[in-house]
Amino acid sequence: MRKPLLRVGALTIALALAVVTVPVKAQFVVYDPTNYIEAVLQYEQLIRQYEFLIQQAKRVPVNLATRYPARSRDWNTHDLATGLLYAQPLLAALNAGDVTGAAYRGVIDPLDVPTDVLGRMPAEMQRRLANAYSTIELADSITRLAIDQTGMARVDGRFTLQAIRHVEADAVNPDDAFHTQTALLEKMNVALAIDLRLSQQTNQFQLSALEQSIVDNKRKRDTEATLMNATIRQWRYGKAYGDDLFRRTAVNIDSWRPY
Repeated sequence: MRKPLLRVGALTIALALAVVTVPVKAQFVVYDPTNYIEAVLQYEQLIRQYEFLIQQAKRVPVNLATRYPARSRDWNTHDLATGLLYAQPLLAALNAGDVTGAAYRGVIDPLDVPTDVLGRMPAEMQRRLANAYSTIELADSITRLAIDQTGMARVDGRFTLQAIRHVEADAVNPDDAFHTQTALLEKMNVALAIDLRLSQQTNQFQLSALEQSIVDNKRKRDTEATLMNATIRQWRYGKAYGDDLFRRTAVNIDSWRPY
């Protein structure tokens, strides 16, 4: 009986050694419920963020071009071919600018230079003459600048208005390539385009008022220049010139008739 038992024991030991020498390939999966729940929560958060971004990327459910229309006048220019005789150069300057001031000087009487008669005048008269003379010079400079700025504003205004139209068109363009912002930003762009158009109209109205002021200032300037030149010539040619000037003026007034 001992020999069979010894054989069984030896076989058992051999099998045990064989099992130990074979590398273990099977692995056990460890389940951690805490990590699993955290992963699920992160996944749900990503889904919510994605849905939020999709919602924000949606367009306003209206046609922006027809729902928020804006109108503004084109920049008008003075017509130079409607029977005008002498105002064409000045109107051309109001259309396109005139940095030299030549158009304005062409429609005004030049100021006489009083340097040769200043020595005959009393000091107080010289001061009063200089003050009045400088006022006319100041009016001339401001008017020349205003005419040039008005013309340049007309030229630039057409390009500005075109840029505003491009901004408005891009704001309502249905192509997704033109929209990387949200619908809120689209509405803000449209509002900005409308505001720019209104500003353009305001500028046009202000320029119209400025032109009316230019005409009025020119009338006043011509009157002041005539009086200034008459004063200078009276001092230049003496009392006889003044007496003759006032005598002829009185005769013209007495003989004037409305018909």
